[in-house]
Amino acid sequence: MTTMPDTEQTPGSSSRSRWRRFSPSMGWRAFWSEIVIVVLGVVIALAANEAVQDWSWRSRVADADARLYSDIVWAFLWSAEKYTSQPCADAQLSALGRNVLESGDALTPAPVLISNGQPYIVRMPNRPYRFPAWDALVADGTATHFALQRQAFLGRISASMEQARQNEEETRRLMGSLMVMRDPIPLDRAVRADLLTHVEELRSLAASEALIAQQRMRLIADYGSAPPASVVESFLNISGKNESSSEFSGTVQFCKARGLPLADWRDYRKATVSDFFHPGARVGK
Repeated sequence: MTTMPDTEQTPGSSSRSRWRRFSPSMGWRAFWSEIVIVVLGVVIALAANEAVQDWSWRSRVADADARLYSDIVWAFLWSAEKYTSQPCADAQLSALGRNVLESGDALTPAPVLISNGQPYIVRMPNRPYRFPAWDALVADGTATHFALQRQAFLGRISASMEQARQNEEETRRLMGSLMVMRDPIPLDRAVRADLLTHVEELRSLAASEALIAQQRMRLIADYGSAPPASVVESFLNISGKNESSSEFSGTVQFCKARGLPLADWRDYRKATVSDFFHPGARVGK
């Protein structure tokens, strides 16, 4: 029987031979060079993708900001109209209240006027108070990519316009209830009190809306987004050169033609707006 000769091994030679079995053919230095190149390639690709996405969002935000400008201008113009015409509306409502108090057993009918096919006894602005561009940007996620202060500013305008829409609905309801004053309805204490309540509710709502409109103009102006004075003057149409439409106010010209009082839209500069996100304000977390 033939026996195999023992092979002399030095300590650690077994572990080294096993390690050499996994040694890459190109050598460890070349292997690690390949790994570093792959890792760097992945990092560069991720950074490039992030840069492209960042550029894409910046482009979308810039385009959205341009589209928002039109909505902001309309918000300012509608606010200027609301503020300017409030003394006129208050004078009309005050006259209606005096008529209720001074009428005998039957109400002296208030004159009815027609605007755009709709009858009314009190002329007040009637605007949609929409802010659609920002609502769309919030819905598709673009709004979150605006600067924090810009988000706060646009969010405040959007919330203010939403409140204006709700108040406009209440204004229409109250004006509708006052249409009964075009008829010589019998008057007693209850009827007089009810009519006077509606008149005073509308006066209070109009005064509150005028104040909010003034503050809204100040907020927009403080953020550098107010339209030129010439644009505001043209929209208010005090001279009456332009026909009343969605592009020009008919209420302000109506008031001036009848000698009813008007406010100066430039009074917004006197308004105080409590705004944590005012330009230059410190933004906390």
